[in-house]
Amino acid sequence: MLDFDRLTKDQIEHGTFPVYDLLLNSLFYPASGLDGGVVRDCNTLGRSLGIRSFVYCDYATGEQAFENEQASFRGYHVFATRRLVQSDLAPQGWNPILPPDLSMAEYMKYQSSLKSPFSTWTIYERDSDKDEEHGPFRFSLLYIGGEGIATYEALYWTQKISPGALAIIQPGTGFGLNYTNFSDPNSHLAWVINNNPAGIPDYIYYGGYGSGYSNFKWPGYREQRTIDKYYGQEGEVRLYRKI
Repeated sequence: MLDFDRLTKDQIEHGTFPVYDLLLNSLFYPASGLDGGVVRDCNTLGRSLGIRSFVYCDYATGEQAFENEQASFRGYHVFATRRLVQSDLAPQGWNPILPPDLSMAEYMKYQSSLKSPFSTWTIYERDSDKDEEHGPFRFSLLYIGGEGIATYEALYWTQKISPGALAIIQPGTGFGLNYTNFSDPNSHLAWVINNNPAGIPDYIYYGGYGSGYSNFKWPGYREQRTIDKYYGQEGEVRLYRKI
């Protein structure tokens, strides 16, 4: 397993991209925007999950918006970062498989409003004035400006891995430019997660702004705990564990 704490800047910026290692026990977050809440939880209250590698995916954020917020994790600074190309993420290539009930017209619904694709890998290091209570010494964030279902297939299906956790938080259905409802147990996202030959995630974070996020209906999971005021003053996210 890759030891983030021992990586040098040169290894991160110029070495072979360790895609397989970054996917092991990672958290996959489609329609992530720039939400750092799951990182905060995994670094503190949820540290028993052992997740230090995060894979964010959003086709509506844009590279400039990401770069503007890249160094904004409280108590951490950017140790090293690297712009990636498609061959880094899928070295052997891949053949995308659309869910059986997804039409190309539906899939391309918001294409004209989306940002240009990009992918960036960042290793964050804890500030010297913080200790273990704040979080691990280092963690990894792979941010992909792309569509969630295709990205999941290209990464996890291709590498024959299931993420340790999945985040379905304020996924932006409709006006948020998401063509499908990630929270629906019969959604296209559910299809690609459930049909991964490597299995399903052990945990799912589910929630968003306001109340009413107690209606998670994906089968095979049981609620474990609730994160109140997820966004500081409001919002509710629940953590579910595989039965």
